[in-house]
Amino acid sequence: MSLTIIRTARPSPVWQESYVRVEKGQRLVIDAEGTWSPDLGNRTGWCSADGIAGLAAGDSYLYPGSNVGALIARIGNGQPFAVGSRYDNRVNEDGVIFLAMNEDPNRNNQAGALLAQIIVFDD
Repeated sequence: MSLTIIRTARPSPVWQESYVRVEKGQRLVIDAEGTWSPDLGNRTGWCSADGIAGLAAGDSYLYPGSNVGALIARIGNGQPFAVGSRYDNRVNEDGVIFLAMNEDPNRNNQAGALLAQIIVFDD
């Protein structure tokens, strides 16, 4: 049995609750489509959920080392992980899924949105 929910992910470094709860061991698939733009100062840089290729996030970002502007997630208050355009893995903890743009929390000039299809399998 599976559960499928579609959520809009805003282009923000603020964690957005998906209202989808997962349990340790469940298979989680997240497919994301659309375009959004992180705050790049005086320019706009549209990208997919994979973020800006070759532009690694610095230490001040939500998930350092991952692409700037990438879709990221966390479960409960756990560690963030890269989602990008497609994520398919088993979860390591119980909790609610949160989504965010991999962005510096001190920046606030983002644009666009993504649609994230969240599928949870009980198998």
